[in-house]
Amino acid sequence: MGASRTRRVTVVYVALQAATAAVALWLTKQFQVARMAATAVALAPTVPGAYLAWAAYREDRAEAAADTDAKGRTLAAAVAAAETRQRAQLIGPGAHRIDVAFTHRLEPANNATGAQPGGRLTDVVAYYQRLRPARLVITGAPGAGKTLLAIELVLGLLTQPGRTPDDPVPVRLSLSGWDTERPLQQWLAQQIHEQFSGRLSLADARRLVHGHRVLPVLDGLDEMDTSTTPAARRRAARALEQLSAYQDPTGNAPLVLTCRTPQYAELAALDVRMREAARIELDPVTPAQATAYLTARTTSPGRWATVITTLTTAPGGTLARALDTPWRLNLAATAYEERDRATLAHLRHPDQLLTLASPSAVRDHLLALYLPAVTSQHHTRPGRYSGDQAHRWLAALAAHLAANTSAGGTDIALLQLWPMAGRTRVRITDAVLAVFLALACTFPLVAQVDDSSPAGLLAGATVGLYWLAAIWNAGRAGVPDRLHTFRLHRLRSSDHVSGRDATTVVRTLAATLPIGLTISVVGVLADRPTHGLADDMTSAIAVALVLWLLGSAALVITKGLTTPVGDAPPTDPRHPVRADLVVGLAAGPTLGLAYALVCGLSILLGTMYGATLTAGVVTGQPTGFSALRAGLDALTTGLKSGFTTGFTAGLTNGRAFLLAGWLASGLATGVAAGLYLIAGAGRRYLVFLLCSRGRLPLRLGAFLHWAYEGGLLRISGAAYQFRHRELQDWLAGHPTP
Repeated sequence: MGASRTRRVTVVYVALQAATAAVALWLTKQFQVARMAATAVALAPTVPGAYLAWAAYREDRAEAAADTDAKGRTLAAAVAAAETRQRAQLIGPGAHRIDVAFTHRLEPANNATGAQPGGRLTDVVAYYQRLRPARLVITGAPGAGKTLLAIELVLGLLTQPGRTPDDPVPVRLSLSGWDTERPLQQWLAQQIHEQFSGRLSLADARRLVHGHRVLPVLDGLDEMDTSTTPAARRRAARALEQLSAYQDPTGNAPLVLTCRTPQYAELAALDVRMREAARIELDPVTPAQATAYLTARTTSPGRWATVITTLTTAPGGTLARALDTPWRLNLAATAYEERDRATLAHLRHPDQLLTLASPSAVRDHLLALYLPAVTSQHHTRPGRYSGDQAHRWLAALAAHLAANTSAGGTDIALLQLWPMAGRTRVRITDAVLAVFLALACTFPLVAQVDDSSPAGLLAGATVGLYWLAAIWNAGRAGVPDRLHTFRLHRLRSSDHVSGRDATTVVRTLAATLPIGLTISVVGVLADRPTHGLADDMTSAIAVALVLWLLGSAALVITKGLTTPVGDAPPTDPRHPVRADLVVGLAAGPTLGLAYALVCGLSILLGTMYGATLTAGVVTGQPTGFSALRAGLDALTTGLKSGFTTGFTAGLTNGRAFLLAGWLASGLATGVAAGLYLIAGAGRRYLVFLLCSRGRLPLRLGAFLHWAYEGGLLRISGAAYQFRHRELQDWLAGHPTP
């Protein structure tokens, strides 16, 4: 509460300081209360008070960030909630899980002590806690349950009765996207910040990682490379080198790693393995476990009687070898429990499994049935998409991942999908749309600019250069990787803060001072050639100071209400792009209109140094900036001699430019800034969808989340992944149903 109260007081104080200074300067010149210098001297003693307010604000932020124990508890709660949802997603309907067994595999050297010969899913926490050092490598066949075992370990460590605040928080992260050129701790902090960004700033994540308050549970070492990656270029080998060297004050730092057995064996053959660790390998599902699982998943056990008998009597047969993993058993139960939506009759009988000649034939058969079964049995929106649609769209994404294996080829990140529609095609379309938007937004302004006025020419040239920069930015090969979102809650809560906000204000003021002075001086001198140089320079500097103060205030407010998307409450992988577009389309035009208002106020103050009502009106029908100044002069005169008369005169003389000029220039500038300077990634994603019509759904994010809810996909950080790599590889090779 103290930090929140200090923040509100500071914001109010700075706002009142700026408003008071502007009003004092305006009254000084307008009513000749005192000289400008005297007013400035009177305002100068308030500067230390502003500094003290910001110092208190910054100190409160530092104190809040220093509470490492509180951040650790926050992270633990977020991890527990996320992993509970993920476990439910993997287990599927009914929460039926198989208590798989595992066996300790002794390595030639560098084994952790305390490892038992074997264990089970239900006692993995006790098994892990006996290891010294606490390093565990979980291996197994595809679909054996490595990820589920890692999740059980994470949740068990978080909920054990003897847990203390000093115990590290287990955090499961996907290894597929790790660029091993980055140090491990730097990557860990970045991933934790992105995955739990609504609760932890990047500084918080770094503090927890460097303080060894995080236990890394790294999932998917086998997903870092493809089978064709040369040994010398394998990211997995470099990852193991960094993981083996990972240290804490007591020696080898605790961590957990998962990998498929064949890929880990290939690395071990190159003498690259996790050092000082215990490696376990998940055992195949036994016929008794398979029988119990299938019986629990069905409402008619008699339908499975022949299959269960075959599994029991032929434990080494085709069917038993094909259904020896939890993943395959889930495929079978899902496919053969599908019912007709009208009659509720089962669509197929499990005895069909007995007609297949090999385990690979069983696999392909079950994968082909899995998508239509999930589509019809979707627990929230069954039938929203047909099985054929889901197959084609997911197959297109799988093929794209197979062709882009630089980061492991598993993450479906919305903002990184745009090359899928063709890099050149998307860039050209983006630039062409920027040209049409530029013409539509700037035409009202260009039509009213006084081309005989130097200020009008300056304004037109500025807008033209601005849009040229926007068009160039639209056609760039890359897009920004830092998205933004609103953080209105930061003005009323002490949570979700970073220590950089105080310095942001100072940097903004310093950065805008030179451009504010330059624009104002050039504008006043260009538009008022009839006055003396000394008066024009004095008025230009005065206008510059007000323009700088008000313009910087608008920028500070905009930065205060938006933040990198990592600081936004986490929802789903659609949130980054959606939030980026919302900020671009809201903050951009708002800032543009605020800038237009600031320019108008600066002209108002500039006219106080010699411009009168007759200078802009008597000469005839003024246009461009002259009309604006004439109307504003009339408004100023009205404030001194009669509100009603002056207000009417102001509207009569300045109405056209006030309504058309201000709004057109402000909105045009704001749209350009919003779409082409702020929401770069969000805009490029929309262009990608436009270029992918027919190949992908227009509402791609909604479809992917539907697939996640149905169990076809899973969420890893800020990206979707296929539920299982076997499903992804099969779809990549079967583009049509």
